[in-house]
Amino acid sequence: DTKKYSYSLVLDLDETLVHSIAEIGKTLIRPFAEEFIEALYDDYEIIIFTAAVKDYADGILNLLDKKGDIIKYRLYRQHTSISGVVNYKDLNKLGRDLSKTIIIDNLRENFRMQPNNGLFIKTWIFDINDKQMLDIKKVLIDIVNYNVPDVRTVIAKINDEVKYAKNIFSPYSNINISKLV
Repeated sequence: DTKKYSYSLVLDLDETLVHSIAEIGKTLIRPFAEEFIEALYDDYEIIIFTAAVKDYADGILNLLDKKGDIIKYRLYRQHTSISGVVNYKDLNKLGRDLSKTIIIDNLRENFRMQPNNGLFIKTWIFDINDKQMLDIKKVLIDIVNYNVPDVRTVIAKINDEVKYAKNIFSPYSNINISKLV
C-alpha cells in the first residue's frame, strides 16, 4: 500500500475498541467502533497498538477489518516498552512523524512518552449507550479538514478542555477544532 496518509491514528484494542469476556469466549465491539474506523481510514493510516498477544488480537482485528484493507499495521505486546512492571506504548517505535500521529487509548500511561499525541478514551466494557467513538471521530475529521500542521499543539489544548468538560460521559462532544488551530 503506497498511499500517503495525512495522519497516523494509533488505536488501542481492549477496552477501547472491544471488550472480551474470556469466561464465555465472546468479544463485544464498542458502539460505533466499526463506523469510526471506516470513516477515518481514507485520511488516517490506521494502526492498532495493543498490549495483547498476536494470536488473540489478530482474531479480533480480522473481525473488525473483514477485508483486511483498513488496518494498515498491527503492533502487539512484544512491541510495547517496559518500565518496571508497566508496559507502555512508545510512538517513536512507529517511525512516523509525531506531529501527524495520534494515539487513542483507555490507559493514559500508554502514551506517557508522548502525552500530547494522546487522546484518552473512557474504558469501555458494556455500555451500549456509549458515544465516545462518534465524538472523537468528529474531532479527528476536523483535524484533517483544518489540515492541522502539528497535532500535538491541538491535542494539548483538547486535553485541557476535556479535563474541565461538564459532560463526563462524552467529554469530546463540545470540542471545536476551529477555535484550537
